[in-house]
Amino acid sequence: MARIIDGVILGIVFSVLNLVLTGILVTQAPYDLRTGAPAVESGLFLATLLVYVLATAIYIAYEFFMLRMNGQTVGKMVMGIKVVRVNGTMAPGGLDTDVALKRAGVLWGPYAANFIPFVGWLLAYGFYIVNVLWQFWDKPLQQCLHDKVAATVVVKAK
Repeated sequence: MARIIDGVILGIVFSVLNLVLTGILVTQAPYDLRTGAPAVESGLFLATLLVYVLATAIYIAYEFFMLRMNGQTVGKMVMGIKVVRVNGTMAPGGLDTDVALKRAGVLWGPYAANFIPFVGWLLAYGFYIVNVLWQFWDKPLQQCLHDKVAATVVVKAK
């Protein structure tokens, strides 16, 4: 549920970013007056590439800075959970910089591949599915892959 709340917040940011960059970079497809066929729109690939690269950077930055501050994103705050090191320790205020960066990078990094038609979508969303489902067979800590890489676990906040 926390990831859904964060997804709504980040989805709004992504939508605005997508609209602005597409509006600036994509030109209307002109018609060839001799054949009547539309020409290819200009700037569509560049707009798509920039949207996904910038969105990935924003997603990683959001996760990194929120976990670095207090171990919680907005969704985790609402749900009353937080991210801590596997040994249960946390630096004053939040996770260590390297831990927060590893966790955010593994969680959101594959998102950048989305600009590649079909293959990128399969890679990115295939990884997300495996990443999220990993917790169901991971015993005893029920960690996702991004938790494993960063040596973190999600616990109830006090």
